[in-house]
Amino acid sequence: MVLNYSSFKKRRGEFQDAARLIHLANNPFHAHAYLEAKNPGAVLLLHEFSMHHLLTETTLAYGDNQGYLNELVACGPEGELVSGLRAQGLWSGIEQFLFPAIESRLRIASGVIGHSKWILDRVDSVAPDTPTVHIPHHFSSSNNLDRHSCRKLLGMKDGELAVVSLGFVTPAKCIEQVVSALAAIRSEVPPFKFWIFGEMRHPTSVRQAIKKHDMTDVVIEKGYTPLSTFEAAIEASDLVVNLRYPTVGETSGTMTRAMGSGKPVVVFRYGSFAEPPPSAVIGVPLDTFSSLGLSDACKKAMVSSTFREAVGLKAKHWASAVTPSESVHRQSRFLSRCLLPSRGAG
Repeated sequence: MVLNYSSFKKRRGEFQDAARLIHLANNPFHAHAYLEAKNPGAVLLLHEFSMHHLLTETTLAYGDNQGYLNELVACGPEGELVSGLRAQGLWSGIEQFLFPAIESRLRIASGVIGHSKWILDRVDSVAPDTPTVHIPHHFSSSNNLDRHSCRKLLGMKDGELAVVSLGFVTPAKCIEQVVSALAAIRSEVPPFKFWIFGEMRHPTSVRQAIKKHDMTDVVIEKGYTPLSTFEAAIEASDLVVNLRYPTVGETSGTMTRAMGSGKPVVVFRYGSFAEPPPSAVIGVPLDTFSSLGLSDACKKAMVSSTFREAVGLKAKHWASAVTPSESVHRQSRFLSRCLLPSRGAG
């Protein structure tokens, strides 16, 4: 049975004995899930640790200042201060990373599933008595794709490396820094193009960086693409750059797809992105002030196909460890462990 949230609420009484597994992610598409998580007893699967951006989009974006305040106060004693300062215009944006606006949900949950250990460490600091389990993001292999056909489909030239960024483009993806790093090594590596597959809601800063570093002939913006094109982009790529800063423990589904497909991925070794084995990614120490380390890492990968293949092989082994069926089994087992005691008490 598939119900939209409005229908579910009307028929809630029919599902009193059903386990509730709620996926929470920090975007407006999960507004109904964030609302449902206010009801005690659910198991939460956290895609990331902060829900503050979501809270902003569902309250302040509609002029609901009181709703914003109420949610923050329910999360912790600093909530009133944060809300008050924001109302006065004292706001940088980093507050949405520092004050996650999820604490009230964690304290009434029956359990929490995290794709990263980083997230679960923070859950434990807020709700130490709540059961948790680490279940890595699953990898589901795509239909058999032919690299040559995918490159032809996308217009990639033979003999030209494809460096790609995948997914919705936000400031946390550090695309401007990637452009700067690639510009610095342009004359030292084989010919390449930097392909950006993903919608850019605020493209101005990225395009300014492209122009500043004279990379207009190298960077190709593809915008939002359907899943079939997205999968073709992964298969056609030589190197994937997947940076995050700041981070709230999110596990990148695009990164899992790329690694599971045997692609070398460049990451900042920071937060949840420090969890893959060092040999399975091309790790760069976090540095948002200089692109030197990022340039060196990209150069090493771009000049050596042997190195790319070695990292890609390790990446595939690591990312493929959890299949969809294994993930479902482990989640179901955890649900039973969390909910059976309460049912017995009832």
